[in-house]
This record gives sequence, C-alpha cells and structure tokens, in this order.
Amino acid sequence: MKNYLNKLKRIFEKLSVEVKINDNEIIFNYNERTLSVAFYTEFPNEKNKINLPLDYLVTQFEKVIYFIQSKLHLNKTVYARKCEIKKIDKTRALTFLNSYHFLNDAGGAFNYGLFYNSELLAVASYSKGRKMNRLQEHERGYELVRFCTKGGVTITGGLSKLLKHFCDEKIPGDIMTYIDKQFSDGQSFIKSGFKFYTETESNYFLINRISFKRISTKPEAFFNEKDFYKTSNFGNLKLVYTPKKLP
Repeated sequence: MKNYLNKLKRIFEKLSVEVKINDNEIIFNYNERTLSVAFYTEFPNEKNKINLPLDYLVTQFEKVIYFIQSKLHLNKTVYARKCEIKKIDKTRALTFLNSYHFLNDAGGAFNYGLFYNSELLAVASYSKGRKMNRLQEHERGYELVRFCTKGGVTITGGLSKLLKHFCDEKIPGDIMTYIDKQFSDGQSFIKSGFKFYTETESNYFLINRISFKRISTKPEAFFNEKDFYKTSNFGNLKLVYTPKKLP
C-alpha cells in the first residue's frame, strides 16, 4: 500500500499540494483546505475523515486521483449552459462510466451525454420506466442509475440540465437514484431537486488478498481468511426527483 500512497503523494505535490502520509492515512493541504483520506481493509469506524476501501487504491487508482482532486477543488469548471446534450449509445456510455465512475457501468437503457466543444464531459444513464405504487396508474418511475463527469472536470448545473432534458423527453412520474454514502452526502443531487426517500443498509464484500478483486456477499457468508478479507460500504441514500406537473 505504501507504494500507492507515495505515488499519490508525488502526483499531488506536482499540483502544489502539501501531502503527508501517516500509516494508512494521507493528508492533503491546498489553498487553506485540508483533506484527510484513510484507506482501510476492515470495516471503517472513523467518521472524521473520508474512508476509502483499500482495494480501490489498487484497482481504481486513477479514479481515486479524480475523487481527491475534486474534493480539493482542483477541477476545471465548465458551465452547463455552454454545453449541448446528445443521446449516446451503450458502448460510449459504458466506456465513459467505466473510466470515471467508481461503480462502473450499470447497463442503463437511456444514455445522454453532455458535450462542451464536442468533448464528452458528463453522462447520465437511466433505466426503462416501471410501474410504481407511489405513482398514479398512468405514470412510470425511472431510475438514474449512473451520473458522473469526466475526471478533473466540474460542470456547474450539469445534473439539472440533464434531468430537465430527460423529463421533457420521457415525462416521468418521478426519477429515483441511489447515492453511495462512501463517496457523497447527496447534496449536489438535493440541490438539483431530489428529495430524501429512504436509506439502505451497508453492503458487504469479500476482497481477494492478492488480486484485490471484489465479490459481493452477505455478512453471514463463510469465507477463507487466508485468501480473502471482508469489508463493507456505508450503505446508500435513496433519493427521488419529482418533476413539476403542468396545471
């Protein structure tokens, strides 16, 4: 792990960030902003810092860089009003999401890209419409299964613009999404009009000690401690966006 932490240190020092390594914790200081990131193997129990799983440091190193860069406000800012929305095919969405989203692609049915000067900077991926008990008989609920921006870029108003476009096109009863609490408190989604609906419990995973490959599991599942270790996330926030109804 030290090799990866030292590599992070060198990368951010080139960006004029002060970096200190303390065991499995790395502390960043930039422009009067301090960010503490801890990488753990077992269940996290420290709430005064960002906790990221150790396997991500190994298997998704570039995404960890983008995540820290965003938290330190080192991203380039682009305004959504200067961007254009286009439908994109599944292959292009998959490639983008696998490159920039920690949870990778999820096989959405409808994929939209936000372009600036012909460059793809953000992707929103939605499910097909489903009948929901919380909606009227003729309405359908959709899920925003993935949303992310290109690494190193923040798009002001990007999520709101993509939501409005989808609502104009599909006229959904509502749109639901899950926010992994390990990476976000959901505030950017709430600012875009989502509201808290419910919360899910933590998900448990087995991690191969050599390859760091992640396997989903239940907490009572048997595992070989010689070959695997067990970890978990913090659970998810379930948020729902309800478009304004025309009178």
